[in-house]
Amino acid sequence: MLKPNKIKQLLALCILLAGTWVTVVIVLKTNQQKGPVELLNQLPKNIDVSLQKIHYSEVRGGEKRWELRADKVDYDQNREYTHFKKIDMIIFAKGKGGMISLTADMATYHNKSGDVELLGNVKAVNDSGMKFTTGYLNYVSSRSLVKTSDRVTFSDGRLAVEGTGLELMLKTKSVRVLNNVTANIRTRAK
Repeated sequence: MLKPNKIKQLLALCILLAGTWVTVVIVLKTNQQKGPVELLNQLPKNIDVSLQKIHYSEVRGGEKRWELRADKVDYDQNREYTHFKKIDMIIFAKGKGGMISLTADMATYHNKSGDVELLGNVKAVNDSGMKFTTGYLNYVSSRSLVKTSDRVTFSDGRLAVEGTGLELMLKTKSVRVLNNVTANIRTRAK
């Protein structure tokens, strides 16, 4: 016959084993139901908002000035900048040439002035066939001016120009290549 002390120990062992078994089953079931946990990267301290695949535009006086699509955007409220990566930008201009399409690796939008800086593999094309490439470009919103101090290759119809620095007034469609200019005018085919 078992002594009462042994019965209590055997009963305690059974309760302990049953509790352990129930805990193991619960943990296994809970882990099976959870999907993989995706950890988000923490934003840098100076970035307030970060978005992916965005469409951004500026409208002044009821007219759309430009629109921009980007793979990623980081908004820095303290410095009043918005940084874009892998961008496509369209600048709307009146008159001949219509709009200018720009692409670049990165862009910075100055929230107060409305100016945009484009950096890395900048390419521009307009409706009339004008196109140019450069490494850096600045759009000055208040003057409707596109400019660079970088090396530029420009072509429009039969004219091909290479040089350093460019200014393109969007309202008048006047273009100036500033320094070290080499121009080539193709003759018409007969």
